[in-house]
Amino acid sequence: MPKNIKRILIAAGAVVVLVLAIIVVRLAFPKQEEIPVETPVPTETPVYYISRRSSSEVSGLHFLYEDGEHFDILIEANENGTYNYTCDPEDDFFGYNAGSFRSMMFSLATLMATSKIEDEPTDLQQYGLDEPRMTVTIDFTDGTGTTLIIGNETPIQGYYYIMSDKENTVYTIGGYITSLIMRRPFEYRQIDTFPSYSGDEVYTNIVRFILTQRDGTPVEVLLDRDLSMEGNITSSAYMMVQPFVSPCTTDTVEALLDILATITFDSIIADIGASELAAYGLDKPARMYIEDLAGNSLELVIGTANSNLCYAVIARQYDAFMAGELNYLTVLQFTETDFNWIAMNYMNLQIRTPWIINIHDVESVSYCLNGESYEMVLYEYDDVTGSGVDVIRVCSYINGHDVGNTNTKRIFSRTLNFRQVAYLPEGTSYDKDYSNSIVIHMKDGTEQTMNFHSINARQYACELNGVAEFYIYASNLNNIQSALDRALDDREVSLVYTR
Repeated sequence: MPKNIKRILIAAGAVVVLVLAIIVVRLAFPKQEEIPVETPVPTETPVYYISRRSSSEVSGLHFLYEDGEHFDILIEANENGTYNYTCDPEDDFFGYNAGSFRSMMFSLATLMATSKIEDEPTDLQQYGLDEPRMTVTIDFTDGTGTTLIIGNETPIQGYYYIMSDKENTVYTIGGYITSLIMRRPFEYRQIDTFPSYSGDEVYTNIVRFILTQRDGTPVEVLLDRDLSMEGNITSSAYMMVQPFVSPCTTDTVEALLDILATITFDSIIADIGASELAAYGLDKPARMYIEDLAGNSLELVIGTANSNLCYAVIARQYDAFMAGELNYLTVLQFTETDFNWIAMNYMNLQIRTPWIINIHDVESVSYCLNGESYEMVLYEYDDVTGSGVDVIRVCSYINGHDVGNTNTKRIFSRTLNFRQVAYLPEGTSYDKDYSNSIVIHMKDGTEQTMNFHSINARQYACELNGVAEFYIYASNLNNIQSALDRALDDREVSLVYTR
């Protein structure tokens, strides 16, 4: 047999054997039937509409509260898309916030429930719907209307049972819509607010504030936009003009403005009468007035401002109330930290120094401290900094001892930087004689003199150029003497020290 034919027969036989093997395997192990698996489809959450109309169809809202109070809002659409609202009762003092009415129109026209509770209820008492907390009637432009009946609060706080006169079904509503519907008329009032500023806008837009403390002391600060105000001898950005004229520490004022510029009320609490002033701390109030560059202003009369109970009223309403022109006050609630400044010592705002003198205008300084005398004679020389800037260095001879630029300037800084604790209380007794004094001799031949009269072991009455207005602590004088002694020993005078 030829070799080629033999090879063909062998290959064919192999194919036959393979096919027979596959048939045997399939017969021995039959394929399992595949059962199709359905992909689960999520169940849609049902939507329950209590009212489903367009807000443009609403022509009136009528609220009747459980105590018999009512509030009616008649709505008239204008051609330009705005609305006119006529209210009963009217609010002659504040007026109402039209934006709140518009929100109410949208919310009540298309009102969705949070859940359905019961169809065809047989016992409305369990839901408080037999004697409702309030009812709301919505009038539509086609002459129809819907009345909503609101009952008890549900076990979930802030949610209420509700039904309408269109179907006998109990639902629940909650959250935002509840806070809208349950408002009393005074909660719709247009309360005075202040423009919102942030970042550096606060410091460039707010030009004036007055903080009147509970004892009646007014603290008034102005923004000195061009650094030209009388008394601004330090080129400070802010000037205090009450209770006395003084440049202010910019950082301290700006930290205060960061708070004042963001004060907004959290909620309207209630209308109160004269007998309730003390309950809200309004019998001994503080005041806050703030004004911006555009002439916008906000003035509040502040009552209780502690224990998380922070109450205030609009100042113009308070003044009308106290004048007998109004028989109620609308109490507002604020965040506690908004009024932490009430306990502030206004001295913290000012640059605390009785005298502000340029060191380059000084010839010499004479010190008499605790029985020791020091004479500091200043001299200058021209210098160039490492970055190539021309400067005038100021050095000194203290009791004939040569003292360098750094120590000279730090001693002079302590000489100016007295901590004025406060004004001398009227009738303060102090020693008419004095053993401590500082005299600054100016290059123009004039002198500035400060004498220190002992009040007690810790305090001195500070007499500047013949007038004693403030008192200081003895530590101020000790700081200066310590600096002088260190300089005489060729030790560095510390930049940081406790006043």
